[in-house]
Formats: sequence, structure tokens, C-alpha cells
Amino acid sequence: MSEIVKSQASPGDVVVVSANGNVTNWLLALIEGGIPSGSILLEYFTGLQASVGFSQEILKQIQLDVKAIETLIEQSHYSQSDVLAYGEAWSSLILSNVLSLKGCKAQAIDSCRCLKLNTDTYQYPFDQSFADKALGQLYSSEPDSVFVVTGYIALDQELNKTTLGRNGSDFSATALGNLINAPSITIWTDVSGIYTADPKIISKPLLVESLTLCEAQALSELGANVLHEKTVLPLLSYKGSVHIKSFDKPNEPGTVVSQEITPTNRVKTITFKSKLNKVCVHSIDELQARRIQKKIAEKSIASYVNGYDITQHKLTFYIEKSDVFSVTSTIKAMQHYPSVLLSNMTLISLVGQNIRQDKRIIERFIRRLSSFDTQEIHYPNNSHSLSVVIDDEHAEGLLRDLHTSFFYQEPTVPIVVLGYGNIGKKVIELVDKGAERLGQSLNRSIQILAVANSKRFVCESNGLALDNIDGLLSNGNDNTDDQIFSWLERYAGRELIIVDVTASKSISDRYKGFAENKWHIISANKIAASDKDYARQVESVLEDNRRIWKKNTTAGAGLPIQASIKNLHEAGDQIEEVSGIFSGSLSWLFSEFDGTKSFTNLLEVAQDNAYTEPDPREDLSGNDVIRKIRILAQQLGFEDAPEDFEAAISDELLEGELVEFWQKSEAINTYYQGLLDQAKAKDGLLRYIATLTPQKLSLKLEFIDKSHPFASLNPCDNVFQVISAWYKDNPLIIQGPGAGREVTAGGVLNDLCDLLRGH
Repeated sequence: MSEIVKSQASPGDVVVVSANGNVTNWLLALIEGGIPSGSILLEYFTGLQASVGFSQEILKQIQLDVKAIETLIEQSHYSQSDVLAYGEAWSSLILSNVLSLKGCKAQAIDSCRCLKLNTDTYQYPFDQSFADKALGQLYSSEPDSVFVVTGYIALDQELNKTTLGRNGSDFSATALGNLINAPSITIWTDVSGIYTADPKIISKPLLVESLTLCEAQALSELGANVLHEKTVLPLLSYKGSVHIKSFDKPNEPGTVVSQEITPTNRVKTITFKSKLNKVCVHSIDELQARRIQKKIAEKSIASYVNGYDITQHKLTFYIEKSDVFSVTSTIKAMQHYPSVLLSNMTLISLVGQNIRQDKRIIERFIRRLSSFDTQEIHYPNNSHSLSVVIDDEHAEGLLRDLHTSFFYQEPTVPIVVLGYGNIGKKVIELVDKGAERLGQSLNRSIQILAVANSKRFVCESNGLALDNIDGLLSNGNDNTDDQIFSWLERYAGRELIIVDVTASKSISDRYKGFAENKWHIISANKIAASDKDYARQVESVLEDNRRIWKKNTTAGAGLPIQASIKNLHEAGDQIEEVSGIFSGSLSWLFSEFDGTKSFTNLLEVAQDNAYTEPDPREDLSGNDVIRKIRILAQQLGFEDAPEDFEAAISDELLEGELVEFWQKSEAINTYYQGLLDQAKAKDGLLRYIATLTPQKLSLKLEFIDKSHPFASLNPCDNVFQVISAWYKDNPLIIQGPGAGREVTAGGVLNDLCDLLRGH
């Protein structure tokens, strides 16, 4: 520190020092009987003298002082302030001596010569005239010296020494800087300024280059270690610049506190105050509550989240654990009866000029909190901070989440993928390979919380490593009885995204429960969406809980048919009919089936390429398309129209178990060869066509002319023809791949991105 002062200080500059190391704590322990003698002080200063090289005379003076302190304590002829003042006095003597030995003339000054309190509390200004007189004499007598002034100590109204409480030396520095109208004040500390979060918790926080005075004050009121509330008080009337810098890295720029108000409407830093206890005082009026708060402040005790409930006549606030006894004793002495309601709580606060005037910041803050079980949200009496109280156990997780959200990419809502077959694997692959691109596009990181198939599940609260899901699942948790849902219950009530890429009815039957747990749903599974009564129940619960169900892949895989219908409705168009080929698998089958290969041979190829459902009878029976029809009918408002659905194969060929179906291959091939021969005889084609109107919902295998709009399709294509008031003479055609792992997984990812964007 002496090198910094020598290189940066000029004659007439004031350097305010605090006690060296743990000296104040040792003096306090000596007073309270925690240590038997001052030997630990003597050992410390002897070692310091050997390393720093201050004069032997000062070391002898310290030794004499320690003996005198021991005698005073032994005889009980002392005041605590007088004893504690020695720490800063020794520090001042040592630094001034070291500076002088290095050729920088310095003078040790007792702060009691210039700092006198105006009232009986440090909360009010110092006596300006007292300071002016003393400092005038000092500057005239020692014009060429650097003044090394003791911090933490001042005179009270009766001219007795008093201590200035926690962070008293920084308070002394800003007070003196204001009193002498210094052009700048630099607070030297063990960190390089104010960071975006506590470096002890966040591994790579960002340095805050500048703070407005309003931000500094808000920060100090929330218990910041670098800027105490007392330290900021003199700055409210100070006109110069304030720098916070590190004595370990003096050449770094640090943080500047400026009088200029720059309404950037952004979060500058996040404070973290842990190990707090909540105190409640019942049956008091508002005046009594104010008296309690004033008495606590006069004892230099910080309280947070102060609130008086006028309807219940109670005062609540949070204090540090070490202050509980003092606070409760003080309140009892005022004839009130406090109770400690909660312990081990943490106060986390966003700080930034006018952030409470920015709706986007508040919405993001609330959105991030929805994933955590918080105690209460608090809006301090300024527009520059937002606070939340959470238990200590989960506080660091919330801090990391908020820090990532406001200073990097906003963390995503945790995502659970149900189903790890063809489509599920592709979804994971797309997320993994596109992580950087998605993060930049969404301004969010993507976090997969859990992945499950019918046998096993894997989970990681901080997100799974997506490049080895197969390996993780092979050694994962048992899921034969859907155990994953018991594990997920810990997230009930917290924002979560369920991605269902199964074809399981048992999963779709859980959708209402997902909604009640306040979870979003993204489904490629059509079962729940096609049941209009159940879908309405799920949608109703989701709406009440402000959650979303995305199901755009349930009707068109990656094709935007549902989005197009929604857009047309919102724009005011009236849709009269939607028709087309809604099955990509059957589109591929009937496009490829020309008699050169058997139908079942083509069916096996389709199954291997994930064109069909796991059980291809779902496609041939029409069940898969029927679900799509019913999903679209609900969106169109046609759900009450009569249904006329025919399977794409005879019923007797569908009967039995799946293995029996494949055993009927010869009969299946004969059946379809016969239909193909009929189509060729008419110079036509086989197509499985769905039609939706307000009067009728129909599905049947039809012979169509080769000039029909549904004739010229690429294999696997779906086609949707929309006839509306605007698209009557020239229908809107949406055509493209309607089956396959890539397009379906891509559609699921699109739904996920839309949900995360809030669309």
C-alpha cells in the first residue's frame, strides 16, 4: 500500500487507514476476555516490522500501548472506543513512517482532530466548522506532507472518542473527502471494484465500470461489502469523483461512482446477502414500528426488506444472524415481543438506474424466479432495485441463474424429453449441434434436464451432457414404471417444459397433471390433442396457470399448417375447407408402390426410416390421420361436424397383435395389388385423402386422376389445401415432407424456440 500512496499521492492529500489485519478483532477479544493477553498483537506487529521495515521506535511504542491496554482492562478503567482506536492509530503510525523512509514526507494524524459528530448518531453529517478549523491549521503547519489519518474513530458531541461502526474507515474517508472538497476519493479494497456478482460465488463476473450515485446508494442499502450504507452518505452532497480500486491490482481501472445520471435501464450488479433471519413484531401501530426501526439503526445494525402491514399491525424485517440477540433484546426493552419466523435466508437484489421502470427487466426477473421456490419478492423504496428472498440452500443457484440471464444469455426453462427413439434422438442431436446458434438466436442457453425412454431415464439438475445420452441411458435410472415422474415432482409448481415425442397414451393421459404442475407441453404425440374434451381440459388448466401447449408437429410434422390456420383466423379470413394428404408415411407408400416391390416390403422400409408410427397399423388404420383431422378440426372450429372415416386397409387385416399383422403379409400384398390394378385400369393413382368442412370430416382411400393437385407429390410429402374467403379461386397449398425423423424433430425444435421466445 505504501508504494501506491508514494506513486499517487501529492502533498496535502489525505490517506485514511483502517487497522492492520485482524487487530480490531483481537482488541475486541481482549476487552471481552476472549484472549488472556495482548501477546497475539505483539507477535503480529513484530512479524509485520520484520517484513515491512518500519522503525523500532514505533514497534516499542506499540509494545508499550499493548501493556497499557492490558492494565486498563485489568483495572476496568477504559472505554471500548478508546481501546479500539489504538488499531487505527498504529496503522497510521506505521504507514506514515514507511512513507517517510521511502522519501515521501507523511504525517500521522488522529482523526479526532478533524472529525466531530453533530448529533448522537453517525447517521448525520459531521461538524463542518470544526473540521475547517482543524484542517486549516493542519495544512498551514504541514503544507508539504501527506496526511495519514486514522479511520473508524471520531469525536462525539461531548468530545469523547467514539467508533463509527462497521466499515467505519471507508465512512471516515468519504466524510473527510466531502469536508475538504477533495477533487476525488479512491477507496482501496481487496477487489478491483464492483462486480456484476460476488466473485466468491460466480466464477467469472464482469467488472462494473461505473455506477451512478443512485445505484451506489441502492447497492449500499442492500448490504454490499464494498460500499456500506454509511460510506455513501457523505457522497450524496459530494461533487467530486469516487473510484473503487484494488490495492493488489492498482493499475486496473476499477469502478467509478459518478454524480451523472445515465438512465441506461439495465441491471448493473446483483447483490447477495445470506444467513439472514426474519423477525416479526406483532400488535404494534405504525409509529411504534418506526421507533423500532430507528432504534435498530442507531445501533449500527442493518435491516432489510422492512415492511409494516397496516391491516395485521405487524412489522417484519430481516437481519444478520449475529444481530438477532441484540435486536430482540432492544425490542423487548421497548416493551414489545419479537419472534424469529425464518432463519438461513438470503436476500438477492438486482441493482441498476431506473430498472423498475423497465417492464422487460421486471418480466424477466419474475420469469426466472418462477423456476425457484422463493419466500417473497420485495420492491425497495427506490426505482433502482428489485429484491427476492430465498432460503440459503437454493440461493447460489438462483444467483447463478439471474447472473447468466442478465449478463450473458438467459437460461432456458428446464426441458424434459420423453421418448428417445428416432425422433427423440434427433431432437437431442439438433439441440446439441445447434447450441451456439440457438443461444445467440434466443439469447438463452438450452438446458436438457432429463431424458427418458420406456426403460430408463437420466437426469441432471444442471443440465445433461448431450453428446453421450446413449451411454448415460444405458446406466440410467429404472423407468419401467414411469419412475421419472416421481423424480419430476420436485419441480411441481416451477416452470418446466415437457417435450413428448412418444406415441404413448399413458404419457398423454398425464397432460392434465403436467398442466396442474404448471409445466409447458410440447407434443408430437397426437393422442391427447385429438381428444377434444380432454384437450379442452388441459388447455383450460394451462391457461389458468399461464402455461403453453405447443403441438404444431401433431398435424403436419414440420409443415406450418397449424400456424397458417391461426394466422388466417387472426387476420379475419373465413376458412371453408381444408383437404389433403395428411400422412407422410402413406404418401410415401402410395407414391412408391407401383407393383415392382411388394407393399409389405415397402412398409418395412418406411418403418426403418421412421416414416410410420412404431406400429404401422396406426397409419394404415387411419388412426394417425384421424387424430390429425380432429386436431385441425378443433383449431378450425369444425370439431362438431359428423365424421366419416375409412381405414386404408380392410379391418380383418388389422386384427390381432403386431406380430400377427406381419404374418399376414401375403394377404396384405394381395389386397393392395388389387387396389393398384384398379387404379391403373382407370389411369389413376391411389391416395389417402382427408377433407374437413363444417358439414363433414372425411377420410378415405381414393382413386384420383393424374392431373389432380394431390397426384404430383414427392415421396413422404404431405399436402394441405386451404379454401377460404380469401383463397377460394386459387386455394392456399402447403406442401412438403410430412414424415421422417428430421422434419418432425425440426418441427419440435421450432415449437421449443417459439415457446422460449414467448410466442
